[in-house]
Amino acid sequence: MRQVAVVGYARSPVVRRAQSTTSGVEMLVPILRRLLDEAGLAKEDVGFWCSGSSDYLAGRAFSFVTAVDALGAYPPIMESHVEMDGAWAAHEAWVKILTGDVGIALVYAFGKSSAGDLRRVLALQLDPYTVAPLWPDAVSVAALQARLGIDSGAWSEKEMAAVAARSRASAKDNPCAQLSGDVTADELLDLPYVAEPLRAHDCAPVGDGAAAILLADAEHARRLTARPAWITGFAHRTDPQGLGVRDLTSAPSARGAAA
Repeated sequence: MRQVAVVGYARSPVVRRAQSTTSGVEMLVPILRRLLDEAGLAKEDVGFWCSGSSDYLAGRAFSFVTAVDALGAYPPIMESHVEMDGAWAAHEAWVKILTGDVGIALVYAFGKSSAGDLRRVLALQLDPYTVAPLWPDAVSVAALQARLGIDSGAWSEKEMAAVAARSRASAKDNPCAQLSGDVTADELLDLPYVAEPLRAHDCAPVGDGAAAILLADAEHARRLTARPAWITGFAHRTDPQGLGVRDLTSAPSARGAAA
């Protein structure tokens, strides 16, 4: 099997509300240009382009088509899109290189979550017959899961706050992070609940941003960078979406992915 490696990466800052359209073009143009420049490549050197984004989140069909404007209209390119995120797009590009069709692929992902009510949109992934019609919001559903974990002794509110404090401290070295800084778990625990037992620090912030990676086969990878990050494989895992189908205090798919 052919070897494939990540040879470049670029991303935009993640902000609460980007001053841009939902097409993603304004966020994508700078990072795509930076990624190619750092690799010493021209657009014509990329054999395959693949994007990952959510038309469902944008609220219109084929919304990703407008993002192709960021790639340039000429010369014609080989381009594809997957409905989800950059991980799915990276998998498709990886397979494309494995087939031998191309030697270099560029993968990009983008999203403008601030354009809608993300808490309600995400909840629509739940069972369409028994749960979604009740219009729960994603944070309240997560609060149910958190409460089950606390009551079972799997974790505590203080442990949750400690994770948030540690993450924000680590984010100080990331200029693209939306939230960062020094804060103690006790300080976070003094904040009000958003949906008991969750506080704001327990919930992922709504963010707008984009990211891109450059993939290459072994021949190109060794030429483009001194330290290629070789991809040794992909695994696809998921858990049932039904709230009563599995133990909500456990995530077998996450545990399997980390193994």
